[in-house]
Amino acid sequence: MDRTDSLVEQFRALPAESDKKCELVADMGDILSDRPDHPVIVPFLTCLTADTEEYDLARVEATKALRLRPPAEAEFRLRAGRALLAVLRGPDENLVRQYAAMALGPYADDPEVHEVLAAAIMDDFDRLVRDNALAALDEAGPSDKRIEVLHRLSEDAALGHEAVRILSSWGLEPAA
Repeated sequence: MDRTDSLVEQFRALPAESDKKCELVADMGDILSDRPDHPVIVPFLTCLTADTEEYDLARVEATKALRLRPPAEAEFRLRAGRALLAVLRGPDENLVRQYAAMALGPYADDPEVHEVLAAAIMDDFDRLVRDNALAALDEAGPSDKRIEVLHRLSEDAALGHEAVRILSSWGLEPAA
């Protein structure tokens, strides 16, 4: 049994809300720095992220790993992005939704990710989800669709100033 199989087995053997799960997921994320398309770790983290029955703090660690080390391989990347979308759309605790929103930046070129990210920025009920979705959009960088979202958002009482700041950092002016 190699190290990755051992980490997954250790994770599965732990009680439901063991904080050791978070440490194991962080270790798995570290493995991705050397092998971003690891054939065991990426699918495991993707499934863990979307599993509403799993320990929320372990899921937060999984979203962080998928954000900091997104898969390069198209199919893994698509699945990871869709898992993050499922969390953002779902009935999860706000903390998990907030981290999922923050993690979407590297996946924002997927049209479905863009649409859900834009919707979260414009009118999610949780202000921190909105803030984190906006940070993900900023991390994704300029595109016509993202610029359009920022122009619409520039009129928002809560986040308009941040939209203007991002547009300015991209060398653009807010819509008149």
